[in-house]
Amino acid sequence: MISFRNFLWTSFALVFLGLSWLWDHLNRLIGWLIDLVPLENFKRAVLRFMDGLAPYPTLAVFSIPFIVTEPMKLASFWLFAQYQILAGLALYIVAELIKLALVAFIFNACKDKLLSIRWFAELYKFVLRVHDWADQQVAPIKLRAKQILAEIRVRVAHVIAPIKMRLRQQIAVLWANIRNR
Repeated sequence: MISFRNFLWTSFALVFLGLSWLWDHLNRLIGWLIDLVPLENFKRAVLRFMDGLAPYPTLAVFSIPFIVTEPMKLASFWLFAQYQILAGLALYIVAELIKLALVAFIFNACKDKLLSIRWFAELYKFVLRVHDWADQQVAPIKLRAKQILAEIRVRVAHVIAPIKMRLRQQIAVLWANIRNR
């Protein structure tokens, strides 16, 4: 029997890995979307500006995504209060995606400079250790899920194989009838 404590830690690990997976995958998607924005001169100017900053002012730049998206979130809560649930949810999701895009852009552009700040580097290493720990916590669950999926594939293949065979036979009969006409 799994203890409540193990359940909580495993749940935490799953949530952490889920967010990490989102970061990894959305980071690539957002990078691609940022590349689509036709403001190359603006992006280069922002990168030049951030290159000229010292590490701590660069860290302060991380407040920009929150400054940009918090009014959008407040507007989404106002929409929720007006019973515009879908519009509020859509606006909230868009605000979160914009925030993630800006944070990813800033982090990728300034990672080396940010990691030169000792406490930030330690925090980054800690997050990486938590990620490794979460992977270890979830590894048995992932293995069991893969085993279950493999079993399901085998069962589905056994069910589908006769159907595929009959379908092929029927197609062969139809094809023979068409050619004989």
